[in-house]
Order: sequence, then structure tokens, then C-alpha cells
Amino acid sequence: MKRPLLLVLFLAFMILPVLCCNAMAEEIDVDLSLDSGFYADEMLLEITCNSNDVDIYYTVDGSMPDESDLAYEGPIRLTSTVNKPDLLNKILDTNTEENKFEPWKDFPSAHVIRAAALYADGTVADTCAGTFFIGFDRQETYGDLAIVSLIMEYDDLFDYDTGIYVLGATFEEWDAEQEEPYEAWQTQGNFSNRGKEWERPVVADFILEDESFSQNMGVRIKGGTSRSAAQKSLRLIARDEYGKKSIKHALYPNNICEETGEVLDRYKAVTLRNGGNDRDNTKIRDPFITQLAEGLEMETAAVRPAVGFINGEYWGMYTLTEEFNDNYFQHHYGLDNENVMIMKNNELKDGDEEGIDEDLYWEMFDFILYEDMADPDTYAQAADMLDMKSFADYVAVALYIDNMDGIFQNNNWMMWRVRDTELSDHPLSDGKWRMILFDTDYSSDVYGDGGSYSQDTISDPLLWAEYDEMHLAALVKSLMNNEDFVKELLLSMSDVRNLYFTKTRARALLKEMTAQYQPYMDDTFLRFGPFWVAEWNLKTHYKDKLHQMGVYFDGRYERFSDIVAKAFEMETPVNVNLKLSDGTKGSVILNHRDDKAFSETLETKIFSEYAFTLTASPKDGATFKGWESNNKKVVFSDPTALTTTVTVTDSCAITAVFE
Repeated sequence: MKRPLLLVLFLAFMILPVLCCNAMAEEIDVDLSLDSGFYADEMLLEITCNSNDVDIYYTVDGSMPDESDLAYEGPIRLTSTVNKPDLLNKILDTNTEENKFEPWKDFPSAHVIRAAALYADGTVADTCAGTFFIGFDRQETYGDLAIVSLIMEYDDLFDYDTGIYVLGATFEEWDAEQEEPYEAWQTQGNFSNRGKEWERPVVADFILEDESFSQNMGVRIKGGTSRSAAQKSLRLIARDEYGKKSIKHALYPNNICEETGEVLDRYKAVTLRNGGNDRDNTKIRDPFITQLAEGLEMETAAVRPAVGFINGEYWGMYTLTEEFNDNYFQHHYGLDNENVMIMKNNELKDGDEEGIDEDLYWEMFDFILYEDMADPDTYAQAADMLDMKSFADYVAVALYIDNMDGIFQNNNWMMWRVRDTELSDHPLSDGKWRMILFDTDYSSDVYGDGGSYSQDTISDPLLWAEYDEMHLAALVKSLMNNEDFVKELLLSMSDVRNLYFTKTRARALLKEMTAQYQPYMDDTFLRFGPFWVAEWNLKTHYKDKLHQMGVYFDGRYERFSDIVAKAFEMETPVNVNLKLSDGTKGSVILNHRDDKAFSETLETKIFSEYAFTLTASPKDGATFKGWESNNKKVVFSDPTALTTTVTVTDSCAITAVFE
């Protein structure tokens, strides 16, 4: 009986020190004495550690320190980086020969210090990193723009075999197989590879207007044809294996969590987006459209302008864009992320890998495609599977902006739903598929001069085109057989024009975003090209492209309703001015769009074939007295009710009367 006891005591004696060492390792903390950011003068940087059982090493090139690197022996003098030479911009194996561009100037740069506490056997106990701009004033250099500094191994980006940013071995193999000439945008390289195998570890150093923080993450190249650009989009992903499974910071001050009503402070992933098809033009098209569409019945990402750096070197203007994944719905709505499924371009993006979730999608798809949507009962069943308001809003936006790489091309679309409707009583847990808006940059005459706003880009994709049985637009065609859906779609198109993409809103947002991006775009073109902008047209190019974008959205607002009416063979749209007798005493809501309640006159164009809805909302102490019009032909379902349906046949003014 004693031997087992002695054995237990012996094992405990041997194992306990190991466990204690591990516990100590977990508690070791290495840190930098300065926060990442901008400093006017030279600084001394100390690397501190709470343990004497480790040695500290550091690097200045972004690589992970080991015992062959610099041993920390005292404060590091951080000298001015104003004239620090760039090296990475001499690497030209990032895109095709005809698009190679080597800058002729250096750009603002920073010191990157990456430190590691190592045990005697070389095992890493803890790491830290920072980015330091010395000799720069932040406001003068980048204002309040977010700075995202990526610190990582050189080979993870630029190695011929494994680097994710270069043409590399993948291009050589692909190019050898090509029998016909190809366009630059068709090029395949290491940067074209996808999946976890082509994700690399990175320290993402976020320098925001009111805080800075670093986080170990994973990075991948993101995008479609824009992967072949010199400035590539970069997806940053938080995972347990890197240290933290989410970014626990308020990256977007105006991004409100519906569940808490507070600013959202948790993200699974974000993307430094290069502008996609708009990257050589305004770079702002997608975030511009996204912000105008916010409030429609679909998910829209939070966005903000940002400047990128890699290992301390300038990487140009980006848009820091919120990522859509199952965690997005957990963080925004409190839904169990394990109960969320996302379909992207007919493939399961997030959800059950055994195929159950895909079956739920194809069940909905096949039902709408093959059943008779003209039948009211059948359509009602379809409406239990697909949120028709969300789908109509999504189609309406695609048509308004003339999206050339979206739902009508069966690309760049996503929809989501919950799997088990019993796990939550949240209204979005009803099991209906709903739309997600993203990648809208190949739109609004991006490769033209903005003058296509008056073209009928509705009839062909919506009414005339035929789609195969795997095409999402085939659902639109099938649903168009139902008059209720046609009405839903026409009201959505009306609301997109009258409430969300108004000339006033579009102009104000374009002015705001111009102020955010324009001062910093010349350096982006000088860093990445294209050469025909950097060398020939730098002074006027960006201004011209912003103007052309404004021309499109101004003109689209003026012409859209008439284009729709002609395509659907309806009467000329009616001009209706919606007014309030006293805007200080209440507001009015059009078609239940609560987020666009207005207290001043709203000029609208209305399709006379379909009734619209008005809702009066009196403030405390005020009384709603009813609806009045200067045209006797206007018909109210109830002129005294807070909510009334309205039918108009002539131009008119309608007033909500408050006392």
C-alpha cells in the first residue's frame, strides 16, 4: 500500500516544479515604455519585464526576435524617422510587369520595435511591439485618421514560395500553363491563394485618435481581381491561437451595438480595403454607398479611412472595413454565433460544414425558383423563408447604383439566417434569409465619366435577362411574378431615391469623405501608381474622379424614378412635397422607414400606381391634428390617423398638422 503512495508523492514532487514554471511563464509580461504613436522629438524607449528569469531581445525590421537578434541592455534611442529610407517599395514582384511601379520618393515612416522575453532554452515567454513616428506631428501628417501598422516577418509577405504578397511560385506555374494572352487583372500569383494555409501571423498596431493598442492576429490577402494590384486589401483576423479571439476595442465611434445601445467594442476581423475596382479612382465608392444605404433592411459594414504601414513603411490610404462573419451577428445582436449561417455566392461561408445549412439555403432557393410565386399562399410560404423587404431593398440599391459585379452577375452577394429559431426571441431569429451589402465599387459608372446616370440599367437585368438555375437573380425573376413583391420592390426603389440616396445626403457625404481622403491620396498614387496618374495627371486626377462620382449620384437622383416608371410601363412619377405645419412639434415617417424620420419639407417622387404610407410622430406636449393636401385628388385611408396610406395621381403637397 505504501508504494503507490510513494509513487504519487514522487510524481507530485517532479511535476509540481514544471507546473510552477509554466504558471510563471504565463505571468511574465514584457512591455514597452512608450505608446505607439507620433513624437515630435527623439525619445528613449525602455523595454520592461516583470521577471529576471528571461532575457530580452528585440528587432527593428518587424521579424520575431530570437537569440541571434539585438539583446536589450538599456534604453533604445529613437531618432527621427523623417528621412528614414524606404526599402519595401523597391520590391516589384507584387503585380504584373506592365503594372510595376517604383516610387521615386520616400514617405513618412516609423520605427517598429518588436521585443521578446526568452527563456534560457530559447522558448518565448512573452512578446510586445510598437510603432513610433519620430519628428512628426500627427495632426499635420494624418489628422485623426486611423493608423494601422502591420509588423511581421519579411518572408511571410515576400518569399518566392510562401510570401502571400508576391507573384512568386504560383505565378510561374500558372503562367506556364497559359496558352493565350491574358489581361493583367487575370493574373494569378501567390497573392491569389486562399484559405488558412495562406494566412500569416502579424502584429496589428492600431493608432487611433484617442488610444493605441497592439494585437497578435492573422493576415490574409483579400479581394477578387484587386489582388493583382500593387496595394492589396489585407484582412486581419483575431484567433485564440494568436492570443485573443476578438478585437476588444471601439474601432468605429459611430457603430452602435443593437443589443446594448452602446458603441460596439468587439470585432472578429476587419479589412484594410484598397478600394477594389475604384482603387485607382476615388477609392471611396464602396464606403460612400455603404453609408448612404445604412438603415435599409440589410446589413452594412462600419467603415472609416485609415493609413496603412508595413514594418514601418508607408502603405497608402485604405478604408478600414468591418468584416461580416458569424461573430458579427453575435456582437451586434447577441445571437449565438454557432447558430448563424452565411451564404456567399452560392457557397457556405459560415455555418455547419456537414451541409445542413446549405440544405436550408437550397430549400429556400428551389422553392422560390420552381413554385408558382403568383399564387398568394405560395408567396406567403416564400416570405417565411426569405425576408422580402430585405431582398427588395438589396435589389433596389443594386439597380440604383448600377452594380456591375453584384446580384445580377451572381457575384459579391451574401445572405444570412439563424439555424434554430428557438434559441432566441430576437426578431432576427425567425429563420428568414436576409441580405448583406458589400463590395459595391464596380458601380455608378466607375470606369466612365459619371454620365451613365440617365441610362436604363434596370430593364435588362430585372425584366429582360434570363438566368440559369444557379443564379441568385433567377429568384428576382421568379418573385416578379407576384404583384406583392413588385409593389415591395417599387416602394424600395422609391425609398432608396427619396430617403437614402437623396441629392442632399449624397452631396454632404461626398464633401465629408473628400475632406477625409483627398489630402492623403497623392502619396498613395505616388507610392503605388498607376504610372499614368503618378507621372502624368497627379494634380487633377483625384479631383476629376470625385467630380465624376458626384455627377453620377446627382444625375441618378434626378432621373431614377422616371427610368423605373418607363421600364415598368407606369405613369410619369408624381412630385409630392411632404411638409409639417410645425417641425418643432413632431416628425413624419415615410413607408415605415423610422430611421429617416424628417421634420422639414421632403421632396419626393411617387409612383401613382402604388399607395404609400405616412406616419406622424408628435413630440411630448404636441398633438397631431391630421393630414391635409393642396390637391383634392389625394386620397387618405384616414386623414386623422397617425398612420395613413396615401394615393396620389397629380403633383401635390401633403402636410402633417401639429398643434
